[in-house]
Amino acid sequence: MPTFAIYTNVSKPEDTEQFLKETSKFVSEILGKPEKFVTVRFHPDQLMTHGGSTDPCGSVELYSIGLKTEKTNEYTQAIGDFIANRLTIPRDRFYVNFSNLERNEVGIDGKTFAV
Repeated sequence: MPTFAIYTNVSKPEDTEQFLKETSKFVSEILGKPEKFVTVRFHPDQLMTHGGSTDPCGSVELYSIGLKTEKTNEYTQAIGDFIANRLTIPRDRFYVNFSNLERNEVGIDGKTFAV
């Protein structure tokens, strides 16, 4: 059930649908989770600053059940490369925030994943 949210002051790419699909596949691959459970939220054109500058910047959030905290450095590297390459935001212009969720904290189709 990974949810990957990108907030940025950069405008959306012309190929937004392709970008969303690539991002979904990317998240599935780095976490080793089925893509059918991945949600991607993309919020371009945000009013944002980072380090006192309105140069291209962003904020990335990754929520998942069973997020392997020992791999957050690896995830940060991969996410940094992906965002820098795909949205041309320098790697030092966005944070990546991780949230490991318990199965009983996430529900779908009228029940939680704890059932």
